[in-house]
Amino acid sequence: MAARLLGFLRDVMPPPFLVFALPRSRTAWLSRFLTYGPFYAGHDEVRHCRSLEDVRAWLGQPGVGSVETAVGPFWRLLRALQPDARVVVVRRPVDDVVASLMGTGLGCFDPAVVTPAMHRLDRKLEQIERRVPGVLSVAYSDLDDEATCARVFEHCLGLPHDHAWWAAVSAVNIQVNLAHVIRYYNAHAPQLAKLAKLAAHRIIASMQPADTAGELDGVSFHVEPFRSFYADGQALIAEHCVQTEQAPDDHERINLPLFEALDDIGALQVMTARVNGRLWGYLLTIVGPTLEAPDKVQATHTAFYTSPVIRGLGMRLQRAALDALRARGVDEVIMRVGHRGAGPRLGTIYRRLGAEQFGEMYRMELG
Repeated sequence: MAARLLGFLRDVMPPPFLVFALPRSRTAWLSRFLTYGPFYAGHDEVRHCRSLEDVRAWLGQPGVGSVETAVGPFWRLLRALQPDARVVVVRRPVDDVVASLMGTGLGCFDPAVVTPAMHRLDRKLEQIERRVPGVLSVAYSDLDDEATCARVFEHCLGLPHDHAWWAAVSAVNIQVNLAHVIRYYNAHAPQLAKLAKLAAHRIIASMQPADTAGELDGVSFHVEPFRSFYADGQALIAEHCVQTEQAPDDHERINLPLFEALDDIGALQVMTARVNGRLWGYLLTIVGPTLEAPDKVQATHTAFYTSPVIRGLGMRLQRAALDALRARGVDEVIMRVGHRGAGPRLGTIYRRLGAEQFGEMYRMELG
């Protein structure tokens, strides 16, 4: 019943809306003005999000929008997350914004830092004005004018302007508690920094055209040294991190010397999938003796990722790795199903390869 009601509301309500602006640009007032009837307009809602799926879920609600002061640099993601969203830009001179921030008396704003940061944000607003189809751009100073507010109201909500509502809200001075907002941002800085990295990586990835037809023709599989793989694989490894809900640079914290040492002594197999030299997939396997018997060699799959651009690549890469392990005398392979990402899908791949489930793994951090 709830799902049917949600679907009905999505059908009858207009698409979500986003208002991009610099801070101190009547954004709190706009969020109140655009919260009307069944519509709800948030204010800097992105600060409550921890993943791109959180953002997608927020925008997927019927009758919602938000007035945002920090997401201008990520406007290109809007097409992927909600391509039909209605967009408004509010422009205020950067010098006025900086003066307003300095006038709050909080003592935490350094003009030497704030001014270039606001200029960077303002350039993103200019990009949105020029590149987003159907965008409505208004000046901060014009928000005192009912006609301008009416244009914003009708653009975002798809409803006729309500003079009585505007008159009631325009008489109210609505301000956020900036000290509380800053405290919240500081408390959640690591999570928000990770989300920003995920968004930036996704934007860059979307700007790179796929140069393959999505088929397996031309793919070559090789066992290669870990160092050359890692040097070539930064972009693909970053995408792997993003797909498994990590920041794109999380791989920089791995125990790189240990991987290199294992490879140097022949205890690591790096199987790669390439097309015209470009890396599209990898499977790292640790190889060594087992405690079960002195003459038995065991391998354990660790990092495994293939680009979704090439269909069916994962199974081919797994088979190539198994053939190479068999050729070097490995007796059995342990295939882990990770705690992040496509665990159930990995289990399906392993069963199709003929593997059997072998117990379960548990993890506990000490300290």
